[in-house]
Amino acid sequence: MTARGLIPVLVTLLPLVLAACGFQPMYGARDEGGSVAAELGSVEIDRINVVSEQDAGPEAEWRSRLGQQLEDDLASRFYRGGMQAVRYRLDLDLTKTREGFGFRPDEAVTRVGLRLEAQYRLVDVVADKVILQDRAQAYNSFEVVQSDFATLAAEEDMEKRLIKDLGQRITSRLGQFFGSPEFSEAQQLQQPQQPEAPISE
Repeated sequence: MTARGLIPVLVTLLPLVLAACGFQPMYGARDEGGSVAAELGSVEIDRINVVSEQDAGPEAEWRSRLGQQLEDDLASRFYRGGMQAVRYRLDLDLTKTREGFGFRPDEAVTRVGLRLEAQYRLVDVVADKVILQDRAQAYNSFEVVQSDFATLAAEEDMEKRLIKDLGQRITSRLGQFFGSPEFSEAQQLQQPQQPEAPISE
């Protein structure tokens, strides 16, 4: 069979292989009813706590900016299918780390590595129980130039890119969790049991 002839076969087999691996489409219906999108739409994003490993001081403007950017990015992903009645709460701590490298002969830094790490917990507000705990991180670097304004602009631009990366990683992880057999089984266990019908004599 030629390579061109294999393409239709691979396209046909791909969904079967993904299903066998536990893959669930983000906006498709699950076998048990409902959809991953509906579950994401019922996640309330709690206020994001932003800290820095280099600065443990009081709240600053950059903290508020980063927290708001990540909240907005997650909301744009979670609520694509519309907001639902709140069933879950996402608690999230965001840590920013800066590290200089690429020193010049005068020991001035030429590049700065920027890392954002999110530690998050998904809470079932009905059961008042943490049902998922994980972390995600994104890293990249930017060049330090002679202009302080240009360097600051480069850092803020890099932060925006890393925020989008984090938002995608967190959303994918939650989507994977909501589409997993373990989540479906846990949901079925929480369903109220129907009383048995009395046996007629």
